Order: sequence, then structure tokens, then C-alpha cells
Amino acid sequence: MRRTMTLLFPLLLLTVTGCSSAQKEKKYFKEAGERFYTEYHLTYEADSLLTSAVDSTMQAFDDELNNFKPSSFISAWNRSETDSLPQMLEDVILKAVEVSGKTGGVYDVTGSPLFDLWGFGTKKGVRSLATDEEVDSVLSFVGYKKLTIDTVGHKLIKADPRMNLNPSSLSKGYVTDLVARTLEENGVTNYMVEIGGEIVANGVNPEGKPWRIGISKPVERPKGEAYDADLMYAIELKEKCGVASSGDYRNYKVIEGKKLAHTIDVLTGRPAHQDILGVTVVAPTCMEADAWATAFMSLGLERAEEILQGEPQLKVLFIYADPETGAMKTFNRGLEILELSPQN
Repeated sequence: MRRTMTLLFPLLLLTVTGCSSAQKEKKYFKEAGERFYTEYHLTYEADSLLTSAVDSTMQAFDDELNNFKPSSFISAWNRSETDSLPQMLEDVILKAVEVSGKTGGVYDVTGSPLFDLWGFGTKKGVRSLATDEEVDSVLSFVGYKKLTIDTVGHKLIKADPRMNLNPSSLSKGYVTDLVARTLEENGVTNYMVEIGGEIVANGVNPEGKPWRIGISKPVERPKGEAYDADLMYAIELKEKCGVASSGDYRNYKVIEGKKLAHTIDVLTGRPAHQDILGVTVVAPTCMEADAWATAFMSLGLERAEEILQGEPQLKVLFIYADPETGAMKTFNRGLEILELSPQN
């Protein structure tokens, strides 16, 4: 349901650094790789590498919630081969439905067929604009209220067999939470986990300082060009939190000469055109930050500010276009921002 590129990039070059204690010698380890069609980076202080434990967590998530994997559980659910509700899917669907209710259905993980229709889902090679008839047809079996969630019997039942789930708008944040939890279960207190731009951080970095991340200026750059040239702001993470971002400026398609943003308004079934250019959300969990980052992009600035009044746990930075001048402006709630000087 959402971006493949992100606004967030680590500002620090994290290297393996020694640190001794009275009992055991601990080091900062750095790991990186590719999973779920995106890159991940881990930096953590531990007695030894925890590669096996982390990989096991990622594999369990991949087997259950990877929409792009035909053998995954969620792919089987989408094909109506099962109506079971395993724990990971339950965690994700309950949070998704919560955010759906608070946004009046603007955010909705049952919108997967709409993303396929516009070429942003699992269906590739879309070369023509969807017609009104096609959109209306898909809308007839989209909507989170068409799901029946039975947490006692562990069932997730769809009202129409054509319904599909695409929880990627919060599941990447969820797996980032899971990896962070795995590190903590192995005694790690200082770490930063980043998967595809979603971040969970706790404690301090190898220099003994709060983790610092950068927020990019929401501008397009040619593929392959470094995004760190666009760093506009930085924030320090002084307590455990999840961070997620969303923006349409680097994830779009041009079909029949029209530029289409990847954020789909599930209520209309069409690409959303809002004034918010980029969103960064800091929340108690990365899953929550991830879901709200996507939701705010669809809601637009005015409605997003209204909803924020009922969500005190969220800290946000919106970068938006002034409706009169088109100039880039910001709305900040709760974040200490360090302003940088991005290259033009």
C-alpha cells in the first residue's frame, strides 16, 4: 500500500567499536543485507553476533506476511485457501483496523486490489489508466468493515472471496519491531534497527550519544543518485521509539502521460492528491508509526492535524506545499529538529 523508498537515512557512519565491562566484553556489531525486496541495517551492542536469531525472526515474518511470496500465509489467505488468523497477522490486522476506524476508512489494508489496478501492488506491467467502471467494480469488495475478526477462534473471514489484504503499509514497521524485540530478548539495550527506512532505536550509538537520523527534502532525484544530498533535518532519538516516513515524490508511475502518486485514496479508489509532500512519524512502536505515516499522506494536512489531537502518543513532522505559493513548509509536533542545508 505504500512506498518502496523512504525519507529516512542514518546520519552516522556506524562501525564496529569495542566497549568493555566488568563482566563481559561487548562490542557494537553492524550487519546489513537484503530481505523482503529492501535493504536492512542493524547496529547493536552485544557479546557476540546475533545473526542467527535475527534471521530466524525475519524468516518467520517472511513466511507469514510477505505479500509478494506466493507460499506465504497471507498469499494463501488472499487466494481464499484459509481463514485462520495466526499471531503475526492478528497483531497487524488489529492495528490496521484501529487506524482505519480513526481515519474514517481512508487508511485501509483491504485496498490491495486497488493498488494492483493502478500498478502499485503485486500486479506488474500496468500501462493504461483504470476506467471508472473498473474502479467501481473493485470498490464493491474493498473495505475493512467487510472483514470479520475472531480473536477467540483465531479466524479472519472475508465477506467476499475476491477480497485481498496488503498490510505492507505497516508490516515493514512490524518486522522492524520484531527484530528489535529479538535483540532485547538476547540482552541488547543499545541498538538501531532499520529495515527499508523504518527504524526502531534504543539506548545510545557507538559514540555514547543518542541515535540521530536524517529527514530528506521531498524532491525527486534520478534513480541511482544518492539521497543523502537531500538531507533537510535531523532528529535525535533519546528514548526507545519507532520511526517511519512516507512520501510520493520518489514512488510514482507515469501512465498515459499522467504522473500517478502511489498513495491511493481507498474511499475513491483513485490516487490521492494531497498537500502533504512527506511525513515522518515517531511513535511507541514502528508498526504504529508506519501505519500513521501512510494514513497522513492520504488524509492531507487539515484532516491530519485534526486527528492528531486524539493521538497524543504520536510525534510528527509534515513537509507540505503552501496552497497559495507552492512553497515548502513544515508542521512539527513534539520533535526537536536540527535544520540542515540540503544541496539543490
